[in-house]
Amino acid sequence: MTVRFRPTRDLAAVAASWLLVVGAIYTATVIVRAEAGGGLPYFGLYAVLGATVFGVGIPVYWTVVVRRRPLDDLGLTRRRLGLSLMLQAFFAGLQFMATLARMELPPMSQLLPLVALALAIGFFEAVFWRGWVLLRLEDSFGTIPAVLLGSALYAAYHVGYAMPLSEMVFLFFVGIMFAVAFLLTRNVLILWPAFQPMGQLVTLIREGLQLPVMSSLGFIDVLVVMFVFVGLGVRYRRRHDVEALES
Repeated sequence: MTVRFRPTRDLAAVAASWLLVVGAIYTATVIVRAEAGGGLPYFGLYAVLGATVFGVGIPVYWTVVVRRRPLDDLGLTRRRLGLSLMLQAFFAGLQFMATLARMELPPMSQLLPLVALALAIGFFEAVFWRGWVLLRLEDSFGTIPAVLLGSALYAAYHVGYAMPLSEMVFLFFVGIMFAVAFLLTRNVLILWPAFQPMGQLVTLIREGLQLPVMSSLGFIDVLVVMFVFVGLGVRYRRRHDVEALES
């Protein structure tokens, strides 16, 4: 639980990616959705550009290509895999009993696209907010400042969804909860695919969001592309390691 002041150049990349993610989501949610009613432009800005390219692609590229580090630095690792999955099951079980178990779920045709959305955006948020932003802030400022500052940035990011300040204050504490949970193992699989997406699913159901069933395929495709980015990062890193050994 150290506190230090040792800013790195990673902070510039974090700041740029934060602005790009928030800008894409704000444009999609506030401008495109209001003027065009959503549709493909909204999906492209929100899920493809904001979450996938800026939210997962930039962290992977910066980590493995620019900084030449393994994806372990983003929490994309097999380390503590068993413990991460067990803790996630425990946390998700508690969350389920407190939320979904007491809620009236919508019909499957309405529930399926919400689950797909929560899985895709949940993976983006686990990688971006915990593996990318939190750990970069920790490198520069230590654990406690990183948790507080990272949670503040997480809350402020919801300005892209046009959320009021009162909700962002609540999300600050949600950010702290997920940050502390992540730091137990520093593996995104303590958060995804159940614990963090479940919280998002509960919010989507309570807000009454309704999406066409076919949108499920779009969010699954987005999730696949995120996995492809991760896979390319792993492949690049392995090739770089081989070249380093041969040189």
